[in-house]
Amino acid sequence: RSKPGKKFNLAQAQTLFGSDRESVEVAYPGDVIGINNPGDFAIGDTLYTGNQKVAFPGIPSFSPEIFAYIRNPNPSSYKSFTKGIDQLLAEGAVQALRQRNDDGGGPLILAAVGQLQFEVVQARLKGEYNVDSDLEPIGYTLARWAEGGWDAVDKADSDGKLFGIMIVQDRWGRPVLLFRNDWKAAGVAEEEKYLELKPWSKPPMFE
Repeated sequence: RSKPGKKFNLAQAQTLFGSDRESVEVAYPGDVIGINNPGDFAIGDTLYTGNQKVAFPGIPSFSPEIFAYIRNPNPSSYKSFTKGIDQLLAEGAVQALRQRNDDGGGPLILAAVGQLQFEVVQARLKGEYNVDSDLEPIGYTLARWAEGGWDAVDKADSDGKLFGIMIVQDRWGRPVLLFRNDWKAAGVAEEEKYLELKPWSKPPMFE
C-alpha cells in the first residue's frame, strides 16, 4: 500500500465494459471497477473494508534499460510540472531514481524499459498539464538493486569496486546501482556477493 492505514470514500465507482462506463453501488468478486481518485493509489495497492487488514505481496519492478534526467525548462510552471510528474509516477508510467543524498530537491532520473515510455511521459505532461520538459539521457543500460543495503554499497565503493557505476536510490531510499553493460554487472555480482544484486525490486510492506 502506498499510503498505509488511510481511509477512502469510494464515491462514483464505475463498472467498466469496453468503452462503456456505468455508476455502481455494489460490486462482487470478479467485477472490474474504476475508481476516480487521482494520485491516491499506486500500482499494487490493496483496498479492504472492516478492521482486519488485507495485503498481498508487492508487484515487482523489473530492471529498466534506459535512463534520463528530466527537467522543467520553465520555472513559472513548477507546480504544474511537479503535479504531472507525481501523477505519472503514481500510475507507474516510468520508474524514478534520485542521487543518493537527494531528498527531493535535485534532478529526477526517469528509468524505463524503452524510449516510448519517455515519449509518453513528455506527451502527457504537455497535453494534460500544459508543461514542457527536457530529457538528458544518461549512458547506463541496466539497474541492479543492492539488497545488501547501504553498508554493503559503502564497503564496495570504499574498496574501489564500483568505479564507473552510478549509485542512486529508488523511491523508497533503497540503493540501486546503474551499470553500462551486462559484463560489468555480472562481474560485480560474482565478486561482491554481499551486495546481493537483484534485477528487480518489490515495494516494501507497510504495517
